[in-house]
Parts: sequence; C-alpha cells; structure tokens
Amino acid sequence: MKQWFESLAEREQRLVIGATVVFAIGLFFQLIWGPLNSSLDKAQQNIKNKQALLQWVSEKTSEYQQLKGNNKASASGSLNQIVNTAARQAGISIARMQPQGESLQVQIDEVEFNAFVRWIASLVQNKGLTIESLDVTATDRNGAVRVRRLQVTK
Repeated sequence: MKQWFESLAEREQRLVIGATVVFAIGLFFQLIWGPLNSSLDKAQQNIKNKQALLQWVSEKTSEYQQLKGNNKASASGSLNQIVNTAARQAGISIARMQPQGESLQVQIDEVEFNAFVRWIASLVQNKGLTIESLDVTATDRNGAVRVRRLQVTK
C-alpha cells in the first residue's frame, strides 16, 4: 500500500489524502455521530412520554381521591334508603328489594336501558356503592330491560 502511494504523483497523493480524510469524517458521522444523535432523540422523546404519563396519572389520582372523598360523604344512610332515593330521582320503579347481610338485592320489572345504566353509574360514582352482581334480560319492548338481580353493597 505504501509503495502504491509513493508511486503516485504529488497531486494524486494529496487527492488520496483528502479523499481519505473525507471518507474518515463520513465514516465517523455514519457509524458514531448518527446513532448517538438518534439515541439521544429517542431518549428525549421517551422522557417526554413518561412525563406526560406521570402528569396524567397525577391528575387521575387527584380525581380519584376527590371521588373517593365524595363517595364517603354522599353514602350516608342505610343501603335501602340510598338505593330507593337514587331510583326515585332516576324515575325507576323498583319491584322488589331484599337485604342479604351487608348487601341488598334489587329486582326491577321493566326499565329503559339507558336510564338503568345512568342509575347504576350514579350509584357507583356518586353514592360510593359497589355492584357485586347483575342479571339483566331483554324485554319485548325495544330499549327496555328486566333486572332479575342486582346485588349492591356499600
């Protein structure tokens, strides 16, 4: 290699040296600088994503704690009273309620499905109750259901 280089004219030698320098710089950027820069960009994006997730979790945690506090405050009275009051406010007619230890079993002959779902959401979110089990069947009327068994606890 050395003999070949020395056999070249001086102008060609400078050209080869310049090409080698350009090649070395290109190789440096391609093999070292590019991957490092790409990894840095990925790490920065990962940090931004994690910070956004942390902020979202913090917001949801505070919302959860507020709802948890509201649930304790609004769930005063007996389970029968809470369910009856919420059903009356939702315009739902309860066919039968039967206490079973710490829980309450409710039956509804026929209720509009959307109203029923809003009522259940109200019981869980606003009153702090827990739905243990639910057995719902369709009725002959469109958009209405029959609640055979809804078991609720505080």
